[in-house]
Amino acid sequence: MRHNVARPLHRTHCPLDAGLISALLLSIKRRPRRDARRRYAGVCCEPSIGTHPLPTTHDGSDVRRLVAEHPSPPTTTSRNGGADATRRRAAARGGVSKMALLFYTLYGFAIIFFAGWWFVWLLHLLAIFNGKMKLHKKKTMPPLEVPLPGVSIIKPLTGVDPNLFSNLESFFTMNYPQFELLFCIQDEGDPSIMLVRRLMEKHPLVDARVFVGGCPVGVNPKINNMQPGYEAAKYELILISDSGIRMKEDTLLDMVLTMADDVALVHQMPFACDRKGFPAILEKVYFGTAHARIYLAADFLRINCATGMSALMRKKLLDEVGGIRAFGHYLAEDFFFAKSFEDRGWKIRISSQPAWQNSGLCEVGLFQTRVARWAKLRFAMLPHTMLLEPLSECMLLGALVAWATSFLFQWDAFAVYLLHLLLWFLLDWMLLSVIQNGLLPFNKWEFVVAWTFRECGALYLFLHALWNPTIRWRAGRYRLRWGGTVEVVKPDS
Repeated sequence: MRHNVARPLHRTHCPLDAGLISALLLSIKRRPRRDARRRYAGVCCEPSIGTHPLPTTHDGSDVRRLVAEHPSPPTTTSRNGGADATRRRAAARGGVSKMALLFYTLYGFAIIFFAGWWFVWLLHLLAIFNGKMKLHKKKTMPPLEVPLPGVSIIKPLTGVDPNLFSNLESFFTMNYPQFELLFCIQDEGDPSIMLVRRLMEKHPLVDARVFVGGCPVGVNPKINNMQPGYEAAKYELILISDSGIRMKEDTLLDMVLTMADDVALVHQMPFACDRKGFPAILEKVYFGTAHARIYLAADFLRINCATGMSALMRKKLLDEVGGIRAFGHYLAEDFFFAKSFEDRGWKIRISSQPAWQNSGLCEVGLFQTRVARWAKLRFAMLPHTMLLEPLSECMLLGALVAWATSFLFQWDAFAVYLLHLLLWFLLDWMLLSVIQNGLLPFNKWEFVVAWTFRECGALYLFLHALWNPTIRWRAGRYRLRWGGTVEVVKPDS
């Protein structure tokens, strides 16, 4: 009788015992993390799994043999877990890459602001140097046998102000041997006609004429008003001078002596006469600091910066391109006068005397409107100035540089900003003193107030000009196009 002896069943998938699992877990180690700086730079550290030499079981069998005999079949869960880990690692790499990109972007901007800061200091120094070298210098008189050329002075007039009579009379009393005054007035009922008639009666020996009505040759009302006077001009040199300009006795002589044989245009840097009141101080501070800095630095670098409020030109060269009527579709005709000459190889020079603005209407609102109008013209003619102009203003540039130096060198941002304001203030005071060439009509405290008001309001005027490109000038409204051309805006549009 055979007895069935129970034999242990051979299990093909028996689980590992607790001791084996513990041994495997204890053998796992994780490599140390890499340097955090390398991780920030975009190097992703993946943990590596390694094992010590595998132990043996209590009965002496090798763990490797047990694992080989009892493999664990792959499961769907483990596959999904691996995919999730891969996605997490990819997301980590992407996050680190974005952080690195942000870091290097900020680093680049900080370098640009810091370099631009030094460039603006260079402009300060160039303006002061150029002002010292060229302004208020006495010209050498030519020999007596060399006659001075005649000058036709075109004066476009619109309306009157309290200082108009004295401003116009300063042209009648200039110390120059041969010139004529051509007064151009658009409307027959303009009260400025009576003032001109009175001056002509008071100074009968001066060659002066009046032209009323203008001639529509373009969109620019100033060109239309001056066209009859330009056609009647009899001398080889043309001086276009705005109504608010006051002349000294030797101003015209200074401009003519600057007109060398290779020069086509002599312009005067805008400045302001000494007048009372905060608006007058504000105007003098602006034209003697922020405006003069760019004007004198541009002149030193031979960049076109001519303004048309007082400019002496060769009539023959204007006639070669069709006269002033050829510039009637521009609102900033002065810039394109100079550009036309430079394109043909002629030079532009600055007079040693600034243009003395002496308008009788001096208000803060009018001043801000005027500055904003000029900014709109620059944006249309030179679009890149929309980026450069705000970065050349004291307050905004100082804030950007304070951040940049803190980011790059860990300097104290507040201390850098205060030092920036102090240096800017001192250099502006020096430049204003150079242009004034004498005692200023206000004290340092008044200068501080006007300077601070101007600098703090610069960003507002910039944004206003950028937001509203339409220009109101005289009795019309104009819309600027890229390149400087202009079109009239109808009242119902």
